[in-house]
Amino acid sequence: MKNNDVEVEQDSLSNVKDYFNIVLIGDSSVGKTSILEKYVNNAFELDSKNKKIIEIYKKKISFHSNLYKLKFWDITKFIGKNDISDIDMFYNCDGIIFVSSYDNQSSLQNLNVWYQLLIEYVDLSNKEMAWFINKKDLKEGKVLTEEHIEKKSKDLQLDYYEVSAKTGENIDDGIKAIVTKLVKKCNDSSFDLDSSTADSIDSENIEIEKREKCNIF
Repeated sequence: MKNNDVEVEQDSLSNVKDYFNIVLIGDSSVGKTSILEKYVNNAFELDSKNKKIIEIYKKKISFHSNLYKLKFWDITKFIGKNDISDIDMFYNCDGIIFVSSYDNQSSLQNLNVWYQLLIEYVDLSNKEMAWFINKKDLKEGKVLTEEHIEKKSKDLQLDYYEVSAKTGENIDDGIKAIVTKLVKKCNDSSFDLDSSTADSIDSENIEIEKREKCNIF
């Protein structure tokens, strides 16, 4: 775990409304770590060399007048069936972001491999999922077309976001979309994110019940 990407520890957890685990998965060199570096640390490194199979990033975000704590599990290297079955985070995560890149054709094709690998061991019906296509900023060298992306999105039923780890474009929007779905899922069915009275449901009893339903890390 990197020391500079963990939020200030003296912040009291009492002001955090919920905690969500989000896993990033995809081929090597598609920019998973760079996406998180940009989102968490507002930094961009062209070459990211990871020695670990998993890197962990944490960030608190303010969302509809509440604080939410996000924990990202960055799968930096290829994992196989045995790894999937042995890593608890896949069972306990709330969200999954699949990552491909515009300049890597195999990262699109291997999306099916990652997806099938997960569904063999994990119930994806209770996970919020999205697909990030990185390197939107490229002027040359794009090998993925809009037709490729639309077809894969439809086949796997994944909402996709064209993002850039270099500029940060659409990263916030993609993660916010996942958090929005998670917040709705973890609150009472009558909870409306757009309601001006949303904070009124934050009673002690509802908070305890909600925390029991959601995955806490």
